[in-house]
Amino acid sequence: MKKWWIILGIACIGIILWQSISLYYKILSNRDAGQERAVQAAQNNYALTVDQMDYYHGDQALDVISGTSGKYGKVYVLVNNKGKTKLVKQSDGLTKQQMKNYVDKNFKPKQWVNLRLGMENSQVVWEAVYLDDSGRYTFYYGDFQTGERYKKYSIKQEI
Repeated sequence: MKKWWIILGIACIGIILWQSISLYYKILSNRDAGQERAVQAAQNNYALTVDQMDYYHGDQALDVISGTSGKYGKVYVLVNNKGKTKLVKQSDGLTKQQMKNYVDKNFKPKQWVNLRLGMENSQVVWEAVYLDDSGRYTFYYGDFQTGERYKKYSIKQEI
């Protein structure tokens, strides 16, 4: 009888492992399909040549595509999960390096975590994530054009 319990336990572990791996790959394929739809929407709407792609998790999830459009030049295209796009000329705002310099000068981060373009409440923002001198994760949202504060919050790390 003990042998059957061992066999049943191994079978259950195998099924759980198999289903976990299957779910993981299904999630990845959906994300890849979403990115492909975003690139397709940007190319169809703006004849875009894609240089780079990023993902933004804000009040809504966005694929952020940087590239070159024959009509608009260097641009960012923000695409939501429904395929709605917003085009922003790179020349209309701060570059990634300019935004990094702005945050470095004004807030003196101890360590950088991430800096990415996104959108909050229909406003294009730079999301700067860094550790401050108190060791807190700080999320600074700066206006795309000026770098001025849109919102900011910090989260204390607990070990």
